[in-house]
Amino acid sequence: MNVIKIAVPVIHGRRKFHFDKGRPWSIIEHVLLFTLSRNRSTASELALKGDIPQRVVIEGLIRLMRAGWVEMLYEGESVFFEATMNGSVAAKKDELPNASQRLSRKMNFVIDQITGTIYRSRELPFYHEYALVEREKNERIIRIERPSHVLMDEVSPLVEALFLDDEKFVSVDPSGERLSERWSLITVRDGEIEGLSKRAPTLLKESIKKAAESAPEKIKAPHAVPLPPHGAQFNNSHNLPIERQLSFSTQDLILGGADHREALYSTIRRARHRVLIHSTFISESRFNEILPELRASADRGVRIDIMWGQNDNTDDSGSTRHVISRINANIKEIGIDMIRVHPFSTNSHCKVLLADTGSSNSFTVVVGSCNWLLSNFDSFEASVRLRQPKIVADVVGQIAELSKGTNGIWTKFTNELAALGANIRSQPETRNQPHTAQIILGSSHADLIRQARDESKNRIFVTSHRFGIAGKPSVIAPTLTAAIARGINVQIYYGTTSGPLKGSDAAEITSEVGRKGVVIRPIRKPRLHAKLLAWDDETIIVTSQNWLSADPPDYDPRQEIGVRITAPNLARKLIERFEMAKIE
Repeated sequence: MNVIKIAVPVIHGRRKFHFDKGRPWSIIEHVLLFTLSRNRSTASELALKGDIPQRVVIEGLIRLMRAGWVEMLYEGESVFFEATMNGSVAAKKDELPNASQRLSRKMNFVIDQITGTIYRSRELPFYHEYALVEREKNERIIRIERPSHVLMDEVSPLVEALFLDDEKFVSVDPSGERLSERWSLITVRDGEIEGLSKRAPTLLKESIKKAAESAPEKIKAPHAVPLPPHGAQFNNSHNLPIERQLSFSTQDLILGGADHREALYSTIRRARHRVLIHSTFISESRFNEILPELRASADRGVRIDIMWGQNDNTDDSGSTRHVISRINANIKEIGIDMIRVHPFSTNSHCKVLLADTGSSNSFTVVVGSCNWLLSNFDSFEASVRLRQPKIVADVVGQIAELSKGTNGIWTKFTNELAALGANIRSQPETRNQPHTAQIILGSSHADLIRQARDESKNRIFVTSHRFGIAGKPSVIAPTLTAAIARGINVQIYYGTTSGPLKGSDAAEITSEVGRKGVVIRPIRKPRLHAKLLAWDDETIIVTSQNWLSADPPDYDPRQEIGVRITAPNLARKLIERFEMAKIE
């Protein structure tokens, strides 16, 4: 029998969390109570009327009886259910009163440094360095080298990992405690891993097995194996929010300046409780134009948060901060308490518009290329509107990460966004959603170019505001490979050149690759600001990243945020609308 223990590098954290204990009432339970407040019914009658499984009805009735809102009646051999007096009163409310209890407790959590996955401490027990050293004297242990880049506790994964279904995150206390380096010991017996959490991703399992395979027969001194080449990198698929099912309509494709103006103003006007805008740049004049709409929304009780990411003039690091300072002074002077223009830079190029514009606190989010508080709305922009709760919550989780303070410290605003994301994620889903979507971060955009190169069957389509020196290796080279090797029709459009790449250089590249089957063209009218990648008829990526000029680093995953969507004929319709809009 061959037994070896693998020491996995982990990070240990401990925080005090506040949460509500008690599962919230579902829409189904509310409907059951309302129905019973009007007429008594059997469980089978309720299941038939609602077209829902009888098991779901019975589970709901049990909860309602425990709350004292429903009682069970016997009539012969039949069992009926009827709302009590208190139940009839509760049924008339917009939402059933929540009987949850506010609790607090300190929780330990562990982050494995191979994949960045967060676990409860009992899922992945950890050891201090001195304890591991002592065990190495008597046991056969192989260490996986600790990476140089320290992974932080991310908002959404932390909340999902630590809280049960009947616990609703409220906040976490600010803490000056640093995350601590620890080790987790995993046993491998005859090549099989024992005792590892079922939530552990495949990459971690593979890394542990490879470390075990590399172990010498006899270990005379502490022995370490290199970190896997794809370990602890944010650009890999295991670090992205998972792929979601949704129903996507072309009506949720927002293309062109006028459509983006309408999307911004209608969102502000229709918001019920909350609006969040992340605009890479902020213009004081543009903000003042939109301020009357923001003020009208704030007067209705809508909380408005405005975030920004970068300075338009990189030579003046304080330029946008000066604008924000003047805007906040003006807001304070006119007495609008419900608008918060946050003074800190997120250092992100992403563009996001979030609001609860639907009924029952349902949120929508718009992700794409438009600088909402800078744009004149006369460029060709591209964004998508997402409605499915889980993918909306995925975007909120990314914005929560951007709201953190120095060294990843949770701010009060981070707490708000974490709670908002958890609330959105808990909302019921529509069944049988036929399309797929996934949030794309930072350097993972490069994976999609390679995917288009390898999987496309007839065409690849790219638009980028800027064309810089990064465009040739990151986009042109892989698409050229697809054109030469498989005859793929490649069309690339850009708005302007940037950095050291001049117009004459771009023309030379255009001529060179044009002879090999790749079409590259500048678009001057309308001004091209959209950042798009599409291939064949179904797959599109709408993003903030300039495909032909940006190359975000692995350590800054939220510098760019986009969405990949796959739906029948979606790419074809997107390209058709672009062709109709471009004048060149």
